[in-house]
Amino acid sequence: MNTSVTNRLGTVYRCAVCGVEVVVIHGGEGALTPICCSRPMARASARMRFYTCPLCGAELAVIRDAGGELAPRCCNEPMRMRSA
Repeated sequence: MNTSVTNRLGTVYRCAVCGVEVVVIHGGEGALTPICCSRPMARASARMRFYTCPLCGAELAVIRDAGGELAPRCCNEPMRMRSA
């Protein structure tokens, strides 16, 4: 696993032993190396998408995409996709 890469918003890590998954909810620089079951977790190819309400700042994360057309709304306004 290359830990020199920026840990971007939405990056998913998975434990090869128990299957637990974690996601980066606030990206940054550094050497993130999550450990589970006494082993480093692998970076998954999938990434989560995040949306933010332009009025109140509420945030939403898409955990599993079923292929539909998602158009989340908050405060009666369309939510904006956050860039990674």
